[in-house]
Amino acid sequence: MAKQKTYRMGEFSQRLGVTRDLIKHYEKQGILTSRREEGNQYRYYYHSQYPAILISKKLQNTGYSLREIGHLLNEASLEEYTDENAGRIAALEREQLLREMALENLRFVYACQQKALDGTLLGSWELDEQPDLVFFPFSETAAFLPLSPEDIDAMADWTDATPAVEYCRLIRDEKVIFGFTATAEQARLLGLHGSQVEQLPACRTFCYYLKFPRSTIGGQANTDEEEIQKMLPPALAALEAQNLTATGPILIRHLFEAPEAGSFYYYCQASIPI
Repeated sequence: MAKQKTYRMGEFSQRLGVTRDLIKHYEKQGILTSRREEGNQYRYYYHSQYPAILISKKLQNTGYSLREIGHLLNEASLEEYTDENAGRIAALEREQLLREMALENLRFVYACQQKALDGTLLGSWELDEQPDLVFFPFSETAAFLPLSPEDIDAMADWTDATPAVEYCRLIRDEKVIFGFTATAEQARLLGLHGSQVEQLPACRTFCYYLKFPRSTIGGQANTDEEEIQKMLPPALAALEAQNLTATGPILIRHLFEAPEAGSFYYYCQASIPI
């Protein structure tokens, strides 16, 4: 049986298209091992070690750290390796779902921004079909709602899921409630929950686009009445002009904010069930 040829670090890294530092790092984490000949300080590697680099780079691309890779390749049992991959699959599926949702939201906001630039967004309206939504409330104007420890933990999950889920205002009975919204399917897939989560059933909606001044950061927040006064009248007037009537709470979707004449304004979509 022919003896494997050895390669010094410089030649080994050059042939494999990786840096010497990467070889050293892989060796430090136990992914590669080197041999030293008596009488010199050179490190020698075998061509057969190349698969370890390929496997490691593939695992890195799925989110494993080099320390974890070294453990999986040299110490982990098949059962442990399989369990680790199952957990990694779940994490990547969640990450992919969040990115897909974020991309869909970003495309919508981008389309709205283009309309704002050409002057056709504000005051425009459209009819839409709203899917089943869930709404997680967390504050009423400037004050946080009383939340149980379980709901506080749930709120952290909703916060982590932005911008896949949306930050919104729900207006009902002349009160403004701040919270997060997502489709019922998105909430199920992302494991979003909370005892105060409200179901907003699928319905036809009248969507009206408007803007209002952003409160000064660090300053006094607007009252419920001030928020309603700024947001609702133009949307309700447009609704009435079409001989339509609101049949449920109004959802104000925050789209983006932008400066104008030294002030900042929120651009929003008022989604009114009809």
